[in-house]
Amino acid sequence: MYKVSTTLFAAILSACLFTACRSGLRSDEDSLVQVGDATLSRHEVAEAMPEGLSPADSAEFVEHYMHRWITDELLYEVARRNVPDLERIDELVERYRRDLVIFEYRKRLLSERAGKEIDEQKMLDYYEQNSNMFRLREAILKGLYLKVPESAPNIGQLKKWYCSPKSDGVEKIEKYALKNVVIYDYFYDRWVPFEEIVSNIPYEFGDPETFLKTHRKLEFNKNGYWYLLNITEYKAPGEVMPYDFAKTQIQEILANSNRLDFNRELEENLYNDAEKSGEIKWLYPREQSLQNDSIK
Repeated sequence: MYKVSTTLFAAILSACLFTACRSGLRSDEDSLVQVGDATLSRHEVAEAMPEGLSPADSAEFVEHYMHRWITDELLYEVARRNVPDLERIDELVERYRRDLVIFEYRKRLLSERAGKEIDEQKMLDYYEQNSNMFRLREAILKGLYLKVPESAPNIGQLKKWYCSPKSDGVEKIEKYALKNVVIYDYFYDRWVPFEEIVSNIPYEFGDPETFLKTHRKLEFNKNGYWYLLNITEYKAPGEVMPYDFAKTQIQEILANSNRLDFNRELEENLYNDAEKSGEIKWLYPREQSLQNDSIK
């Protein structure tokens, strides 16, 4: 009986929530249910309800929302009467609130500085001074990769173009790729992880370092496709990362260092300014305490 009545009530309520609450209307009749001193309003339910629900889903949402709210309030009332050390909890809540306010303030100040790019020379200097920190865990390479249906026209010409170092060869490939190529990945100008490329090629590569030492190109046909890979440069695992590949890591390291420096400067400046202005009032004989290295 309770289930039927609450479901019916929820259906009626969900039908009128938007007309009374989404329009911003508030009144004494806005209240739905009360548990102890807490009251749930139509406005709260309407704000919580996802948009685009069907009438049936809206009614189900309202029913579950009210039931959950009532249960939470009842549980809170019982817990509040039975937990002996509420003062400690209040202290923890206040400490968390203070930490959260400080965190939001720091984040706001840092966001105002976020638009400042890290100097390129500073990153380059850091790389040169700490290059041993940036060792490759996997092979990387530069080159060009194509996956082409074996039925595509002029495959013979394409095999000449994809290994050509001349710019007109790249232009011809790009025009050809628009109509005939399934995958076209140009990475002559950037370092790419070896696994990122070969994961698209159904070929047994074996040890990456061995393959890269013995191959500068790969022409492989399987399952109706030609796979063409041209390698212009590579670095093996354990080698020092090229600067361009390490640059993202360096940016993050220096950005984090800047954040730490900023927070330290912020705290020091606040402390020094407050001490100069007299905002900090020492309530004990500080000089004597400092001499004794402790506050008695």
